[in-house]
Amino acid sequence: MQDSKPLRLPKTTGFRLRYWLIFFCAGFLLSGPAWAQTLEITAARVQGAAWQAQHLKVVLRTHARKNASLEFLAGTLQIGKQRPWQALQGNCVLQTRQGWSCSALHLAISGSPWGALQGTGRFQVLRSGGLGSLHFLLEGAKLGKLTLLARSAASGRWQLQTQGEVALTDWVAALHLLPAHWQSGGELGWQMHSSGASWSHISAVHFRAQLHKGQFSSPDGLQAAQNVAAQLSGDGHLQGHWQGHVQLRWDEGGILWSPWYWAAPVRPVVMESRWRQSAKSWHLERGQINWPNLGTAKFAVSEPVQGSKLDWHLQDADVALAPLFTTWIKPLLPASSFAAQALLAGHLHFSVAGNPALRSVHWDLQHGDFSTQQTSLAGVFSHGAWDANIPEEKAVFKWQSATLYHIPLGPLAVRVALHPGGFALQQPVDLHLLGGVLHFQELSGHWRGPHSGFSMQGNLQGVSMKSLTQIMHWPPFTGTIEASIPRLTYHAGTIQTSGELSAGIFGGKLRVSDLQVQNFLGVMPLLRANVSVQGLQLKPLTDAFHFGYISGVLDGNLRNLYLLNWSPEAFQGYFETVKTPGVPQKISYQAVQSITKLGGGDGISGFFQGMFLRMFNTFSYSHLGMGVDLSNGVAELSGVHPENGGFVILQGQGLPRVDIVGYNRRVSWDELLARLKTAMETGPQMHTGE
Repeated sequence: MQDSKPLRLPKTTGFRLRYWLIFFCAGFLLSGPAWAQTLEITAARVQGAAWQAQHLKVVLRTHARKNASLEFLAGTLQIGKQRPWQALQGNCVLQTRQGWSCSALHLAISGSPWGALQGTGRFQVLRSGGLGSLHFLLEGAKLGKLTLLARSAASGRWQLQTQGEVALTDWVAALHLLPAHWQSGGELGWQMHSSGASWSHISAVHFRAQLHKGQFSSPDGLQAAQNVAAQLSGDGHLQGHWQGHVQLRWDEGGILWSPWYWAAPVRPVVMESRWRQSAKSWHLERGQINWPNLGTAKFAVSEPVQGSKLDWHLQDADVALAPLFTTWIKPLLPASSFAAQALLAGHLHFSVAGNPALRSVHWDLQHGDFSTQQTSLAGVFSHGAWDANIPEEKAVFKWQSATLYHIPLGPLAVRVALHPGGFALQQPVDLHLLGGVLHFQELSGHWRGPHSGFSMQGNLQGVSMKSLTQIMHWPPFTGTIEASIPRLTYHAGTIQTSGELSAGIFGGKLRVSDLQVQNFLGVMPLLRANVSVQGLQLKPLTDAFHFGYISGVLDGNLRNLYLLNWSPEAFQGYFETVKTPGVPQKISYQAVQSITKLGGGDGISGFFQGMFLRMFNTFSYSHLGMGVDLSNGVAELSGVHPENGGFVILQGQGLPRVDIVGYNRRVSWDELLARLKTAMETGPQMHTGE
């Protein structure tokens, strides 16, 4: 039997969808057992809200005593700004005995972001007693697996269930979920259930998505993930506005997002929250985070659809300080900074808020410990608050014990006033160390602007030199340090003074000017300063250093002093005695020996000369002085004046007269230190009784 000519509908622009469906369904009325019939429907464009399809064509062919066949073609589909395909073509075997069923479905898509797609499947449409259902199954290499089940009632109420699985490699790139040239992989499975009172409205949705073996990597390797297993689930209900619940669970894998790296703990990390959305804003409310081995927290986030900025709150966070610092804070610090080498312990309870910049902080630290190679704090307790919009808040900071460069520090309790840009002491504070007191008359800090840091002013009283020299492994001597500290500032790792540090030592005055310490708490601190001494009493000084007895008054200076890691690198130094009424200028035989060795000699030589000089406890001198110019590890020596190609270190006076002249002007710094050590270890100290 010969087929009749196909029925064609006109290609009208904007052909309405409902008329297109009416003509499509009318084709079933043309089918019959005794003849063959072809129905062809075309439309130039079919469109709805935010979507449009072009060049649609459906061909229905019925055959005598055989099943019908259905072919469909579509041109470009556009949804919003996305174009899922350039062309779609499909065909199937259609049966209409019990509803509509389409078996042996074959689908081909070209011009999609995923490239060419092929899939096979089936669908079935049933209608009985005012109830209808649609069952659709599709499977393909790139398409993955998709199952869809839809039900509707005569009242218009409907339900839709979908589930599927897909490989992420092509889909992530096609949907631009990651930047271009990033690699990705893994498998995603999902289930979704939605419903509504009519097909034009959705009133509820439930969903769950599982990621297996998820991975991604950026071209530079600074962002990556490996073997990630996670689950996202939630629901939503329309009750005047959309609201619901969402939960994210991370079970396995590692994530690198430079500078951070997170590895999934043994128990899953869980984040969940209530959510709601209106025409003006969206909100995450009553959120909770549970991160095993780190801690828990509550959170809330809101953002207007237009205009204002994101507003966020992290509330009642209870965390262990060690993993918080190691995982979240340390990666942000420069590797060479002293804080990056720190070890922390303790328990921290805090709340923070922002919009989006940090706006307020409340904290309570218990049983804290902090340690680096240079400093340590033990038994730290602190609580307080800070608010960017409140002129002044209060805070308390305490420690039970501490060390700074192995110098033990006593307990401390500080009360500070916090303002939006910094802090300041509420009252002066005393810190006990080495038998003395460091008095902070003023201590303040600021963290905004180009000159962020802190400053202090105070004085030092009664600090034991004996204890200090033992701890610092310096030559031992006795006495105490009394010092005034002008304004001292710390900024970007550098300490410097705006005035002159002064201290009383060995009956004289020591002054330090132009002080600057770079990388103060770092690995290799560098100190720069100019130092001068005036009126230094030599007798207590030489008693302390076991150098031999010398009496007199010493003046001198160290210009352009450089200490690298607290060891001298360069300076120009000169020290000499000054005649002072009432102070005799005397020197012992041992001190003569020590100075001779320091100047490069072997001590007083000659049997009769040495025997003769030993008969005298002390000798008078007119002038004693020595200069050292250190540079590149070499010290250039000088004295009170040159003589016969050498330099006079000690100019004697009276009988017997002792002069010391040095001839070796250049010597390595290490050798000069060795000479000084030898001179100080030559034997017991000789005292004159003066």
